[in-house]
Amino acid sequence: MNESRLLDANINRSAEGLRVLEDIARFRFDHQNMSQDIRRLRHKVRDLFKGRHKEFLLSRDSFNDVGMTTSLQQTTDARKDLKDTVLSNFKRVQEAFRSMEEILKTKEEYPAGKKIERLRFQVYSLEPEFLSFFERQLPRGIYGILGEKFSLGRTNVEVAKQMVAARIDVIQYREKLKNKTLKQIFIECLEIRKITEDTGIPFIINDYADIAMMVGADGIHQGQDDIPVKALRKIVPNMMIGCSTHSPEQAKKAIEDGADYIGAGPVFATQTKEDVCDAVGFEYLEHVVKNHDVPFVAIGGIKRHNLRDVLKRGAKTVCLVTEIIGAPNIGKRIKEIKNILGEVK
Repeated sequence: MNESRLLDANINRSAEGLRVLEDIARFRFDHQNMSQDIRRLRHKVRDLFKGRHKEFLLSRDSFNDVGMTTSLQQTTDARKDLKDTVLSNFKRVQEAFRSMEEILKTKEEYPAGKKIERLRFQVYSLEPEFLSFFERQLPRGIYGILGEKFSLGRTNVEVAKQMVAARIDVIQYREKLKNKTLKQIFIECLEIRKITEDTGIPFIINDYADIAMMVGADGIHQGQDDIPVKALRKIVPNMMIGCSTHSPEQAKKAIEDGADYIGAGPVFATQTKEDVCDAVGFEYLEHVVKNHDVPFVAIGGIKRHNLRDVLKRGAKTVCLVTEIIGAPNIGKRIKEIKNILGEVK
């Protein structure tokens, strides 16, 4: 009977932990695959003990549980943040599985114990992937891109400082070698990394994977003619990778290759990027919203006057390039854009 009681406690403990993780994957990160993987694990645990519900209920004695008083008096179970909650619940599930596994193997239920063992190793594999979401999650809001050509004579570093002061949500560095040397690009990126680091604003570098790694950037953004996402992931397994896409086929490919987010555009005609394709309009934007759960940034020709139309079609992260870096007062402009974002839910 005591062994049934132990199994009952750990079945519930593991299922509760998995439910917390499933909900965070679903509602915080909108990650369908992770949410489904965790749900399958939860159902596998329940299915393994199907038909034994009455046995477990009869063994349960919560009122006289000697550990209840200790648990209720515990003050060390506060969570610092959501990441800490995820860590704690992974440990909770892993420990519960181990306890069940050992009991089943002593109760001459060895096959069931081995099944729990396999589930435990699945949880070990899911943990680092889940935790990487906190480092590789594209924030909602304003995605700013630096470019001195459009910055009214201000340097990228100066513009970055103003963006950070106005609490922009993401900053991307985008300069070409024909305008700057690699050394200049490295020095700028190093300084901008320092500016963004203490604020928690993700810093993404366009194209230069080596520089992104050296300065400790949060992510790398690639175009269709750059290093493929799948190849890039081999050298930056924990870094956020974004990929520009202009068609359903490109979006599908980028997501299959493991992009953490995609750029969807250009929504409108734009002159901020050379050799850019024709505007894809709202049709492609609506396709991405309807068919993919990976985060995306709507980009290309977006201004204050057409921003509401972009938001109404489901965009949660939007990139306005010259509208921000070409504004005389960058802080004021970002505030105006944030006000529009607040209007359209």
